[in-house]
Amino acid sequence: MLNFENTFQRLIQNPQFLFTFLIGGLLCFVPVLNFFALGYLYRMTKRLRATGSLSLPEWDNLRSLFLDGIRLLIVFLIYAFLPMTLGFIIASTLFPGLNYNSPNFVLAFFRIFSLALFCSALYRFQRSQNFYALLDFKFILKMALILLQSQFIVLVACYGLFFLFLPLYGFAIFAVLLVSLIQTTGYFYQLDIKGKV
Repeated sequence: MLNFENTFQRLIQNPQFLFTFLIGGLLCFVPVLNFFALGYLYRMTKRLRATGSLSLPEWDNLRSLFLDGIRLLIVFLIYAFLPMTLGFIIASTLFPGLNYNSPNFVLAFFRIFSLALFCSALYRFQRSQNFYALLDFKFILKMALILLQSQFIVLVACYGLFFLFLPLYGFAIFAVLLVSLIQTTGYFYQLDIKGKV
């Protein structure tokens, strides 16, 4: 299976990494411009899904980047934002006085599970780029459970990475999505080759 250390090392040793991280992180601070950063992540994972090899694309064809950013955001809203919001409602019912940024086991679980759901849904969506693929809740949930079982430590590390960069939320968002999407897309690609996804 995909080794997280090797993947992470290849990522940070890529000559384009620092530039990509700075541009993507800065764009994530600005509403509407953040669609370009999300589009970049979408393009990167789509290429990884197609070829199985990690390469950082160029920041070109801005119209396409913007549209891809909207696609990624739609998947995120359905498969990450809604489950995280549901998790917050459940956690705040169980623990009154809880706010959205409180450290809490129940909230942490829902956030990590939401990240797995989102990565699974995006991989499924990129197969056809048809939004009807997002309606296959049962299959996406199955993918997320497989992902949690195999890549749980990586997802927890991504969750921790978010809090490490949190004061600089643009970099926090971009870093978590960059690392988690690379690792999970590579993982699903290997399962795809074996005919398991």
